[in-house]
Amino acid sequence: MIIASVLVIVSVAVDQLTKFLIFGNAPVSIIGNVLWFQSTLNTGVAFGMFENSNLLFLIISSVACVIFVYLLFSKKFFVSRTQKVCIGLILGGTLSNLIDRIAFGGVRDFIYLKFINFAIFNIADMCVTISVIVFCAYLLFHTIKKDDSEKSKETEVKGEK
Repeated sequence: MIIASVLVIVSVAVDQLTKFLIFGNAPVSIIGNVLWFQSTLNTGVAFGMFENSNLLFLIISSVACVIFVYLLFSKKFFVSRTQKVCIGLILGGTLSNLIDRIAFGGVRDFIYLKFINFAIFNIADMCVTISVIVFCAYLLFHTIKKDDSEKSKETEVKGEK
């Protein structure tokens, strides 16, 4: 739980600091036509979907944060370090974007992968997205591993009869 708590604090701090330093400046190329910093306020969700729905996503984000905090502190849902790290980063990203929604009426995005014309995003979005992918892979891997283990035990039991 300490690891997850530290990750929540660090992810919020890094996201908010980068937004403070970069947001509102003129677009600037960081790596040629590959990576740009370009500010935009997103009042919807990923890829600008559901634009002007900030209140709805403010409520959803608030509820999600409460659920993630409960899950982290309950000690019965997430037992592995990987799970706790992932949930800590998801909570941190969600909380940081929630701070933006409350303070600015939308989420401040600034990272733009210009070479593929990808949606503009921020550090909090990266924390959430990467952690969800890792969490899903972890669950998939452990489900397969558990199924293999159970099949192995069934084979052993049948062999003994």
